[in-house]
Amino acid sequence: CESWPDPGVIAFRRTSISGDLTLNFTLTGTAKRDIDYTVPAGSTVTIADGAREAWLSFAPVKDTLAEGAETIILTLKPGAGYTIPSVKAQQAITLSMANGTTKPGVKAAVRFLGQAAFGPSADSYDGGIIPDNAQLIMSYGFDAWIEMQFRTAPKLHQPALEAMARLRQDVYWDAKLRSWWANAIGPSATDPLRQRVAFALSEIFVISDQVDSIANQPRGMANYYDMLVLGAFGNARDLLLNVSLHPCMGAYLNHLKNRKADPDAGTFPDENYAREIMQLFSIGLWMLNPDGTKMLDAEGDEIPSYDNATITSFARVFTGLSFGGLKGKEFWWPPEDWTHPMRVWDEYHDMDPKTLLNGVVLPARTASVPDKGTAGLTDIRAAVDCLFNHPNIGPFLSKQLIQRLVTSNPTPAYVGRVSAKFANNGKGVRGDMKAVIRAILLDPEARDPAQLSSTTFGKMKEPYLRTVGLARAFNARAASGVYDLGPLGELHFQQPYSSPSVFNFFRPGYSPAGPISDAGLVAPEFQILNDISAFSVPNYYYSVMRDGFNRWGHEKASWVVRPQLVLEKALYNDVPALMRRLDLVLTGGTLHPAQHQVIREAVEAINSTYWDWKNERIYMAIYLISALPEYGIQR
Repeated sequence: CESWPDPGVIAFRRTSISGDLTLNFTLTGTAKRDIDYTVPAGSTVTIADGAREAWLSFAPVKDTLAEGAETIILTLKPGAGYTIPSVKAQQAITLSMANGTTKPGVKAAVRFLGQAAFGPSADSYDGGIIPDNAQLIMSYGFDAWIEMQFRTAPKLHQPALEAMARLRQDVYWDAKLRSWWANAIGPSATDPLRQRVAFALSEIFVISDQVDSIANQPRGMANYYDMLVLGAFGNARDLLLNVSLHPCMGAYLNHLKNRKADPDAGTFPDENYAREIMQLFSIGLWMLNPDGTKMLDAEGDEIPSYDNATITSFARVFTGLSFGGLKGKEFWWPPEDWTHPMRVWDEYHDMDPKTLLNGVVLPARTASVPDKGTAGLTDIRAAVDCLFNHPNIGPFLSKQLIQRLVTSNPTPAYVGRVSAKFANNGKGVRGDMKAVIRAILLDPEARDPAQLSSTTFGKMKEPYLRTVGLARAFNARAASGVYDLGPLGELHFQQPYSSPSVFNFFRPGYSPAGPISDAGLVAPEFQILNDISAFSVPNYYYSVMRDGFNRWGHEKASWVVRPQLVLEKALYNDVPALMRRLDLVLTGGTLHPAQHQVIREAVEAINSTYWDWKNERIYMAIYLISALPEYGIQR
């Protein structure tokens, strides 16, 4: 396609590998050489000594003419040292060229799905190689697809756990993962953009079942996750307030039942949440320019965004909170309600004035009578507003969302454009998450196909999301509708709801030693890549096509999450066609011809002398591609 720089490639193959072999060809068709496309000069190609293949690349030339579909026909001609195959399809081949268009082509659509969703899905309608969800994007266009996702009803997580409870089934800690997987890959997973953004938010506003107080509250944690699902397309101010008032966050970062200082007893408010709401959830450690770069003082030093006195003041704000809900009738021993916001008790809230940030001073408050927590909640809302209106929050959150969705090292200009949408969505609204998401995904830096060849653009796919993408690529399904995939964390070194700390599975500024660090770049996801995880995930992929995505299979056959490989298995005897299909759905059509050759030959070597050889060809092809960097790195 003239709007996509990826070249078309024709492979020349021979049976022997001895000596150089020069092949003759002619080029015809409606497309004109050096006008519509470029190709190395001449009309010959040489397969080098020791090689079985050579490749010829045809790069489209972009223009503004409406020429319609054009063709390039390469015909093999006689020459010395070889015989032309008698099979007509091996004598000539046709490449098709499409006009540039405002609608995305297939490779652009597949690439977009890696950023805006959990990856492309298999084709289940027409038997072609184009994934179903890619066809939708090709039809709608990027912007219209995003708008359609904004209008799609959210798939929530807690209802599935409540349904289990109504059926008197045990709702253990890992039950929350069943709904997570169902909403990521199940047949009803219709809101992938919202779910993908919610997962990114869960790695910013972190809670974790590694803390005992919420480990056995799966419904409460699912409720917290649903808050992120709903907030993904809402306003950042509401999201920050809801995070602050959720009992799971209150238990995780210690402001649940946090009370005002008692000088006589020598007690003071816990400062944990006060610190993290600033450092991790809103403004970060350092003052930022609108493009996310750090401000410097006159001496060239970084400027802290807050100090210990600020932490103390915010800690005083988050006092008096306890469990809410209809039964939340007292501060100390109310029933534990994990699915409703905490409520404030003015009796235990610090009513004195508080100096926050950027000149914001909260006045002394008067306790409500009867005690409804009105004064304390007013303080909390004002503190959240203080952070929401801080100049740092736009660039701070924008950059992290770009890192989670698109690329680890966005340029300052990219961050600045998204941050500007955070500040004003174009209609005078600050913090509009829809505007931020649209800006991230439609930014020229995200959509430019030239970034595919950049050495600084992109990111390592998180191991867990790599597995989700593999399951989606083949429409993996459990016949029962139960996605019992809980015990995968130890293979992937990550799992939703299970971060080892409030700092997530990896830090956004992590830079592995070596070329990446030397270049001043970061690669956050590489923090969970080590000698074990580098092998545990590919080893797991070796088995999932045969045995399903469950860690050790499953005692209930209907609970095994199996890939749907009907269309792939129909290509067992046409490995080149199989490779084209897998290349598109797994790597976005980015495999180098040499990789095609190596994998194709390995797969074709599995023949009738092997048990179950037809299926093994499919399994091996998928395994080898899924183990490649082209699958593990998102461009």
